[in-house]
Amino acid sequence: GIDTVVTIHDLIFMRHPKFYHWWDALIYKWKFRQTLKEANRIIAISECTKRDIVELGHFPANRISVIYQSCDTRFRQSATAEKQQEVAQRYALPARFVLNVGTIEARKNVLVAAKAMQAVAQDVHLVILGRPTPYMNKVKSWVEKHGLSSRVHFLHNVPNEDLPAIYQQAEVFVYPSRYEGFGIPIIEAIQSGLPVVAAMGSCLEEAGGPDCLYVGPDDVDGNAAAILSAIEHRNEIVSKSQRYVKRFENQDVASQILEVYNKV
Repeated sequence: GIDTVVTIHDLIFMRHPKFYHWWDALIYKWKFRQTLKEANRIIAISECTKRDIVELGHFPANRISVIYQSCDTRFRQSATAEKQQEVAQRYALPARFVLNVGTIEARKNVLVAAKAMQAVAQDVHLVILGRPTPYMNKVKSWVEKHGLSSRVHFLHNVPNEDLPAIYQQAEVFVYPSRYEGFGIPIIEAIQSGLPVVAAMGSCLEEAGGPDCLYVGPDDVDGNAAAILSAIEHRNEIVSKSQRYVKRFENQDVASQILEVYNKV
């Protein structure tokens, strides 16, 4: 007899079950089915997730509220020259690099970005920052086999206070993830003054807006061309993208959720 509101971040376990242990996917699917039976209202964190809930769960669209996660604005604040130099030295950052931030797992698909570097100028490196999983070994193996070890770098256990200074020294942000519920790193990158190259097909267009560059998740040549284009047209892409992502900044999420509770 108690009214219930459930927040759903994504249905990746249904869209791409191959990225999960079969037992985990089974449990998540069961939880989702229970949610459909019991929830008076669902909060989705993106229009993409809302569409998935309607399509895969046949839940009424008028009982789903989209509330975006708010994004920290600290990435807009320029790190001092001293901080940038300190961070560059500590992590041995190359002078020019493309950046990827996120768990290094198969779904995030960063191997495509590594492959794309073959068509990018030799002095431009790729920095992959995130928690390692066994998938990282696959990426490293390919990188070593193709003579890119000196240009592809992996960083782990980077504290949050160092992230803005790393973002702000990159030239392009790449996010070839096959599926996401939203895509906060894209917004962080745009706030940091980076043009974004991301994979099409999930919510990433929704997070980055129409002026980022989107490529098929398996299109290595397209990713390479987009990286080169992003370097060339950086200022134009960034200024338009920064206007777009302001809609996600400093949102009063609490009041939006309270509004949902009051509705229920």
